[in-house]
Amino acid sequence: MSTSHILVAVLFAGLFALFAGCTTAPLEHPSITPVGTPIPVENTTPVAWGFQGGGTMSLQTDLGSGVFLVRMENIGTGSFQVEIKNDQYYQQIIRSRGVVNATQAIGIPVAGPYLMNVTSDGTWYITIARPDENDPPIPPLTLSGTGYGASGNITLESGNTSFSMENNGTGPFAVFLYNETGGFVFDPTGTFIQPLHYHIGDYNGTVTVDIPDDGRYVASIISDGAWQVAVA
Repeated sequence: MSTSHILVAVLFAGLFALFAGCTTAPLEHPSITPVGTPIPVENTTPVAWGFQGGGTMSLQTDLGSGVFLVRMENIGTGSFQVEIKNDQYYQQIIRSRGVVNATQAIGIPVAGPYLMNVTSDGTWYITIARPDENDPPIPPLTLSGTGYGASGNITLESGNTSFSMENNGTGPFAVFLYNETGGFVFDPTGTFIQPLHYHIGDYNGTVTVDIPDDGRYVASIISDGAWQVAVA
């Protein structure tokens, strides 16, 4: 397993429980599909699979390598957790409670079958999508939201790029940057995921990130409050 995918398992598994807010529009709810069955879903991004279910269950899905956006809605009162794994890979996608409407990016290192475990005391809906590749925005740009969120593709040139980040929350705050292959952009020491690997509570700061190559990147944000990320 690569260093980046070992680190993501540790980072995501170690975060405290968050109370995610609404960062995306509600998912489409197919009403005639049996519970727990993968379903094709049409919306603004190319969707690999959609799932709906109730309570706690495990689902298997085949995924290609690279970056995916996972959109999640939970209608419940207790713990809501989603993780994806196989023998060589693990990532906790979300750890929250209650009503959730959130998006996170994941990086899949190798194409193949993956197990998705969902913990909930209510009804949930999940889609796994490739980011839209049509005309990704370029800096300067500003991302904003509440709770867990993700940017979709943005186009960055190699060299130094400024990320100015604000967070109004009490729990963990992190901003992770994925490249097109699903790998992370690390700091020069190869230790921390850029631009902000971990912080507790309110945050207001600017980080300069050395973008290794021209291409498309996806920012994934963990927060329990309102946040803003300005890329210049």
